[in-house]
Amino acid sequence: MTSVLEQLLSVFWLRPETAIWRYLDIEAMKSFEFEGRSLDFGCGDGLFSFIRAGGRFSAEFDAFQKTEQLDRFYENADVYDAYDESFDPLVTMPASYQISVGFDHKANLLRKAAALGFYKETIEGDGNGPLPFDDDSFRSIFSNIVYWLDNPISVLTELRRILEPGGAICLMLPNDTLPEYSFYNSLYVETKDERWKWLELLDRGRLSDNIKQSKSDEDWREIFARAGLSVSHHSQHLPKTIIQTWDIGFRPMFPALMKMVNGVDRQKMPGIKAEWLNALKMFATPLAAMGAINDERSAFHCYILSK
Repeated sequence: MTSVLEQLLSVFWLRPETAIWRYLDIEAMKSFEFEGRSLDFGCGDGLFSFIRAGGRFSAEFDAFQKTEQLDRFYENADVYDAYDESFDPLVTMPASYQISVGFDHKANLLRKAAALGFYKETIEGDGNGPLPFDDDSFRSIFSNIVYWLDNPISVLTELRRILEPGGAICLMLPNDTLPEYSFYNSLYVETKDERWKWLELLDRGRLSDNIKQSKSDEDWREIFARAGLSVSHHSQHLPKTIIQTWDIGFRPMFPALMKMVNGVDRQKMPGIKAEWLNALKMFATPLAAMGAINDERSAFHCYILSK
């Protein structure tokens, strides 16, 4: 297992399905590098990009250090949208480079990102509207949120505007196979069978509210062309097995797991977490190997675009 996967499992130890997904994203975008003035568009708390850049945390740190609204978890509350001055990311190794700008619409996540010392600047704003950047102002842009936004052509047109000639945009975008791999979508939305209505609790708004765009390669390329962008690289990752593992994972039990962890003696926690991680690795390693397959039926595209 690579140190990247190990680090992701440590940081997301209570949500290992997220760690595997993020690892496969990193593998998929190996041919993309941040160069020149750079933008992480939708950076969130910055953990993904920081780990991809070689940053490392102590074993005591995890992504759940500051969470709120656990009692509203099944009402689709963002439990990670929380911050106070006690937040400490416990960095043991800085990233091998910095990103010029981290952009996101949630102030608490940006405060977490800023604490990493990884972004030269963080800016709060709405990705659906005009972006607060000059034309031709970034050499490299990464985003994993375009499909969460309302109008992909409008967003991509803005990203093209702020991209330097000769620069590159790396995007992660859902394939049209993603909805059919969702238990909620395939068993409830498509069938209207009320026996499966409880799967709304599993979906938590992901497909119903957040993943607004799932398209074939052909359809995405048409959108890119309309936005004035061309494809220089395309691959696919996250096959059905990985998506269905992620669809359930430890998600349903997350609030209870957090309360349980918070009740554990702090002196005992390192040993418990180490044992937990050793067990996770037995499953995560073969799953990650399966998920790296580049298959046209896989649920996500990775694109590198230029103008």
